[in-house]
Amino acid sequence: MNITKKASLKLPPIQKSTPEVFILESLSFKDEEAQRNEGRILCDILRMCGKTPKYFYFRTEVELIELVTLFRNSGYRYLHISAHGSAAGINTTLGDITYARFAEIFGGHLNNRRIFLSACSVGNDLCGKCMQAANKGMYSIAAPAGDIEFRHAAALWSALYVRMFSLDSGGMKSKEIHHALTQMCGLFDIRFFWSYHDSKNNKWVNKTIEPKA
Repeated sequence: MNITKKASLKLPPIQKSTPEVFILESLSFKDEEAQRNEGRILCDILRMCGKTPKYFYFRTEVELIELVTLFRNSGYRYLHISAHGSAAGINTTLGDITYARFAEIFGGHLNNRRIFLSACSVGNDLCGKCMQAANKGMYSIAAPAGDIEFRHAAALWSALYVRMFSLDSGGMKSKEIHHALTQMCGLFDIRFFWSYHDSKNNKWVNKTIEPKA
């Protein structure tokens, strides 16, 4: 499929979703040459779990915009993005996207969905606030709060998804994700930003999960 061509797709009702993972990945040329495709590895692991993930690679913001439409059309509930990041935003192969712009691109498409960001330092309050403001009805955000090595990222996310779908192949609950992230932080000595919407009190709860000593 040519992802640079405008997708004229009739989007399904956003209230309906299926418990599958939609993976988007954008890396540097150096990473591409070294085949450090964490997202593709994760896609293979999910297939071993009996899931039906979708994987797309993008290099520019324009391609990302087109892929957002494909994500919505898929009806998948979980969005996983593998990329480089910083305190200022998300890095694509050929450019940078501020958190405000990144949130705008996904605006209105994450209702009843969860987003998992695998990128260094994107787990911060600015990213969280931008995503929350532009995506009413989103369930949660999870992202590393500092630098994360490729080998750790690939192992951590694979373990997390295997754990979650082993508990319930039909969906994830915030409480169980929080517990699994806490275990992953201790195992890989990584800090994580975890943000979920407390529907009972109609507010967002932001936490930084620290490795236990």
